[in-house]
Amino acid sequence: MDIPTAEKLSLLLMRINASLDDSVAFVRDHCDVHDLNWWRREVGKVMGAIYLDIEEKLWTQHPELRPREMNGTYKVDPTIFEPRFYAVRRADDV
Repeated sequence: MDIPTAEKLSLLLMRINASLDDSVAFVRDHCDVHDLNWWRREVGKVMGAIYLDIEEKLWTQHPELRPREMNGTYKVDPTIFEPRFYAVRRADDV
């Protein structure tokens, strides 16, 4: 796979993971603890598969795409995560 294609896919997968994180926050704020525990466990499986089965392979093939947050050198523009699916309002935001 060429670098431009791998980069686009890597960024897309990061956005997918951010949306999955948002979904956990949404369930936390709108459902009971039983639903939250189930949702968190199932989303964790999906995120783990994305990371281990796809992202790691992309980053092994193209180490220059490994994000700084994952001990790489690639600087991720945080605006790629906007708009967020679910923005949590925190006490310090009020």
